Amino acid sequence: MKTSLFRICMILALALAVSPAMLRAQEGSGLLGVWNVAVTVRNCSTGDVIRVVNSLQMFGRDGSVTETANTASRGISVGVWSNAGGQTYNANYWFYRYTTSGTFASLAKATETIVLGDNNQFTSSGVIQDFDASGNLISTGCVTHAATRLANATQQ
Repeated sequence: MKTSLFRICMILALALAVSPAMLRAQEGSGLLGVWNVAVTVRNCSTGDVIRVVNSLQMFGRDGSVTETANTASRGISVGVWSNAGGQTYNANYWFYRYTTSGTFASLAKATETIVLGDNNQFTSSGVIQDFDASGNLISTGCVTHAATRLANATQQ
């Protein structure tokens, strides 16, 4: 009997410890799912377009972000997202950039604010910083996204 009561108490304690993290991730459930994203990177000072790419972004229930883009010069992005209140979210993710010969060029960090709109759409703006192998900042670009949901968390 004591063993069963101990197990029940341990399960309840574990559930209570995990619940706040699960609730925080679920608060932003409007962003959950897979998105088709048009990405525009600009020179932050002049507004000139540096590059335009398309990507697929997936926002997980656990607060994770995964992204892939339609260019061979960069790797898959991994990171985290959170609800900033209402229909606004924050995301931070990282990816590697490569030279045309396929060698390491930089580690890029993206920081953005996402605003969920109507009709399964979102827009975002933020900054992408590139760091060399020693961690030195080598460039900064401003980024905007326009996205359309492909699948939400409940679709299979």
